[in-house]
Amino acid sequence: MMHLLSKIAVNAPSLLAQAEAATPETRELTGTFWLPEGASTLAPGTDFAFMAITWLCYFFFAGIVVALVYFCWKYRQRGTEVVYQADAPVHNTPLEVGWTVLPLLLVVAIFFMGFKGFLDLSTPPRNAYEINVTAYQWGWNFKYPNGATSDHLVVPAAQPVKLVMRSNDVLHSLYIPAFRVKKDVVPGRYSYLWFQCDEPTGIVAEEAMNTTATGYHLFCTEYCGTDHSNMNRKVFVLAEAEFEEWEEQKARWLDVMPDEELYSSAGPKIYARCANCHTIDGGANTGPSWGNPTSGSLAGLGEIWKRTTAGTTPVTGGTKGRPGTTLADYIGEGKLYATTEDYIRASIRNPGELLVGGFGPNMPSFKGQLGDRAIDALIGMMKKLDEFDAAGKFVDSGN
Repeated sequence: MMHLLSKIAVNAPSLLAQAEAATPETRELTGTFWLPEGASTLAPGTDFAFMAITWLCYFFFAGIVVALVYFCWKYRQRGTEVVYQADAPVHNTPLEVGWTVLPLLLVVAIFFMGFKGFLDLSTPPRNAYEINVTAYQWGWNFKYPNGATSDHLVVPAAQPVKLVMRSNDVLHSLYIPAFRVKKDVVPGRYSYLWFQCDEPTGIVAEEAMNTTATGYHLFCTEYCGTDHSNMNRKVFVLAEAEFEEWEEQKARWLDVMPDEELYSSAGPKIYARCANCHTIDGGANTGPSWGNPTSGSLAGLGEIWKRTTAGTTPVTGGTKGRPGTTLADYIGEGKLYATTEDYIRASIRNPGELLVGGFGPNMPSFKGQLGDRAIDALIGMMKKLDEFDAAGKFVDSGN
């Protein structure tokens, strides 16, 4: 059973402040040889079906092997003389009926057990709490009814939760082993998954969320590209009152942040969603580096704000771009984008409009996921990139 997360007392009463100061509690591996410890209301039924079939396999495997070895020994040929028995039995009706009817009854029982389990897993309760899930290369976005979003899944305890899932690009699959739930997330369609976990786990600071700290593992189980393993996330279960406070704080954290702290405090948190494809130190990756690229078509053009403002970035196409042009042809008074900020905002929300030389249309759209203040935080970060280290962590230039 999960223990409540111990938290360090802090002056600020808000849940987010407490989470930042929380000391992660390591959860030891438990469960059976085959399965981790079940943590949802669906787990007992799934585990029973799994173990029933597993022990049936053990039983028949052992019985067949023992019978095979015994018959090989008992009826082995002795010497070189072959004795033919004309009156030897050619069949045994009770035995033949038995090995036909018994397996038939067993597979019928397995079918009904599996069918009932399938219906239970596929039919969310009417009062389920809905969370919208967007899968993309390479991460997850979880959006809550009040507009709050998170990279890790946070759910209320003792309440059914329904995930409404879609993919921005390729085939993904959401899997939570401890809850015994898994469902493919297919481009162009919605898929549903539900579960209920009654035991709260607490929550930890964001920088500890990808460690072995308290929380259940969430994986993508369909290989979706080079950074497929970066889609590993955690599921945190909070008591009802704690969850409501977390949800409210999560929805408002950008709104209450002072403008002068937006780029330094919010920027790195939001950049964590960009880091799968964009580096800060100029290194090559799936998308253009924010730093001064060391190779490729952008090499030597400077950091992203410098080369974008100067308009030297080559453009090779897109829904609004033409081969052989540069950003200078699209940014400026009377052009497609009036300012550099307008271009960056459009690149985040509609990344296929212009394709940067050397890079394909790989970036998913963040329209509806990142609001204006979130984009302002990223733009501010790009303008002062020298104040951040290679991992995107803010480094106070005054110290």
